[in-house]
Order: sequence, then structure tokens, then C-alpha cells
Amino acid sequence: MTISVLFSMLLYRVASDEFDRALGPRGGDTRIFINSDNVIATREQIIRDSNQRLTGNLVLFNMLVLVAGGGASYMLARRTLVPVEHALEAQSRFSSDAAHELRTPLSVMRSEIEVGLRDKAATKKSHRELLESNLDEVQRMQTLTERLLLLANNHSIELATVDVETVAVEALNRSIPLASSKYIAIENNVASNHVLADQESLTDVLIILIDNAIKYSPEKSTIVVDSSESDRAVELQVKDQGIGIRQVDRDHIFDRFYRADASRSKLNVEGYGLGLSIARRLIELQHGTIRVRSVVGKGSTFTIKLPKI
Repeated sequence: MTISVLFSMLLYRVASDEFDRALGPRGGDTRIFINSDNVIATREQIIRDSNQRLTGNLVLFNMLVLVAGGGASYMLARRTLVPVEHALEAQSRFSSDAAHELRTPLSVMRSEIEVGLRDKAATKKSHRELLESNLDEVQRMQTLTERLLLLANNHSIELATVDVETVAVEALNRSIPLASSKYIAIENNVASNHVLADQESLTDVLIILIDNAIKYSPEKSTIVVDSSESDRAVELQVKDQGIGIRQVDRDHIFDRFYRADASRSKLNVEGYGLGLSIARRLIELQHGTIRVRSVVGKGSTFTIKLPKI
């Protein structure tokens, strides 16, 4: 608006001078006009009318600039603030969810301790059971806080040459106990390929995906860990024969603390809803991507894509 007003003032000044030069009295003009006073008055009236029209047009122009510029500025400001608003909403939701998850084990510990202190007939055995129960809750809170710190930490990961076959073998060996408890077979078809990644972090991601597949798969089913390669990338896939993921959940499964509606499944799955968020975070730090394809009732396939060496 400042630029527009200054430009309008300059334009008015120049145009007004031109009106005076074109229609005003000419110096040295000795010609005699009939009714010269009327001619001069007419010229002055024309100049005044021209200046008024110019002023009106400039005012109208500046009003249009004000309205259009203000509207455009508002729209651009709103557009710029959308990511900020989303970030603030996500932060608020994250804080609320984290507080809720931490409140549950703290409430359990407080209740058990209060009951234990009021029990005058408590024995050494009962105190031991109380301490063991509290220790379990402390371990749950420790696991939760470690995962929250991992998600909140913006540290970088040192990348190196990693063989995905070695990663798959390590992840499968650490997942066997959980799979055996449900009589689930894990088929490893990962071939030797080298990618630019962090071996420990990539192993953690694969364990998260396999663990997730085991939790949501029926007993005596099969989980397949596979790989494929292209000119520039290597893909790791974890396929299960589980309950699948609905489209409405598929859009949010990588969000922190998000868990699908348990009422739609007969499975009672424990967890905080942080595993897939951590997996995506670790893969992004390794300049890769993670996506999911799923058919309800038939299973899901998680695919990790990493740069090839």
C-alpha cells in the first residue's frame, strides 16, 4: 500500500503538471481571443475536472489494491500457517496421548502400593509380588519413554554399506520366540543386496514390521520376508496373512499412538501404537520410504525402499 500510494502521488503530480502545461495559459501568447476570460475559465474548469477524475481514479485504484492485496495476503498467510497449525495440533495430540499412556501405569503402581501399605497382614511374599508388579510397570514406562525420545530426537544416522540379507537373518532370529508362541512360520527369501543404511536401525525396523505381522496374524499362518532390487533401490517386504488394514486406518497407521479400532477384531493386541511411527522415522533418517498395501481379511504387505549401493 505504501508503494501504491507513493506511486499514485507521483502519477498525480506528473499528470497535473501535464494538464497545466497543455491547457493552462501559454507564456508569450499574445494572441487576442474573443471572450478570453471565458476561455481561461473554461480551461481552468477542464483542468479541475481532469484532476478530480484523476484523483477519483487513483483513490479507486488504491482501494482495489487494498482489497485485493489484503485478500491475497490473507490467503497466502492462511496457506503458510496451515503446516504450523497442523504441527501445533500434532504436538498437542502427542502430549495428550503421551500423558495418557504414562498415567495408566502410574495409576496401577499407586493403587497397588496403597493397597500394600494398608494391608496389615502383608507378608514378605506379598511384598515381593507387589515389587515385581511395580517393576513390570516401570519397565513399560521405560520402554515408552525411550520410544518417545527416539521419535522426538532429530539426530542423524551414520550410513554405511549394509547387506540386507544379514539384517533379515538377525531380525528373524530375534522374532522367532514371539512367532513360535503362535505357531507362525517365517519364510526368509531375502537375497544378498547392499544398501546405504544403518544396520542396527534397519534391523530394528524389520523387527517392528515382523512383530506387527505376528501380532495381527492368526495362529499357524505364514509370514514372508522378501526382497527385490532395481537399478537404484532395494526393497524389503514383510507379507502376512493377517486381518488386514481398513482404508480409513491405512491413512493413519504411521501416526503416533494410532491404533485401529480393536472392537472390529477378535485379537487383543498390546502396545502403544508407536512401532510404525518409529519405523517410518528410522527409515526417513536413512533416506528411504515405507509404505503399506493391505486387503481386509487377507493380509498386509509393508515395503521398505532404500538407496542401492
